[in-house]
Amino acid sequence: MKNKFLNLIGIFGFVILATWSCERDDICAESTATTPHLIIRFYDVSNPEELKNARRLSVRGFDAEGVELENIVFNTDTDSIVLPLYFQGETLTTSRFILEKDTDFRLDEDPATDSNMDIININYIPEFEYVSRACGYKSIFTNLSIGVEQDGNTWIRTNEILTTTIENENQAHAILRH
Repeated sequence: MKNKFLNLIGIFGFVILATWSCERDDICAESTATTPHLIIRFYDVSNPEELKNARRLSVRGFDAEGVELENIVFNTDTDSIVLPLYFQGETLTTSRFILEKDTDFRLDEDPATDSNMDIININYIPEFEYVSRACGYKSIFTNLSIGVEQDGNTWIRTNEILTTTIENENQAHAILRH
């Protein structure tokens, strides 16, 4: 009887130890931080502390080979945008986006202004961080910088980097003034 009791305690202890030492790896919790997007806010160039909507904004990106992608934002009045960044290893990477203001696509009205496209180049270095077996890796982006390609008719007048490292989506990372 004593041996059966000791065997039962041994098996019970083994099950508890095995369960306790296991990592929860079946599901990546929704609350787990993943690779963040770049958040850009728009401000008024004449009043630098005041948010200003970019009117009828459309945003398209380019892939790593320079092929133009579908719209990320389409014909929306907004004071902020959220942009995905891609990566090619842990080297200096550039993501390019077309920001078109006053998109001429309102069927219910005659556009009062012509659209104006600016291309922004976002430079950064991706770094990979291990999250867990279920979630895998996430990226953070360091050494952030933004440049606006000058075409003689830019609507984006200035830009400002608020943080050079993108680790989360809790706040804006950059400002574009127009």
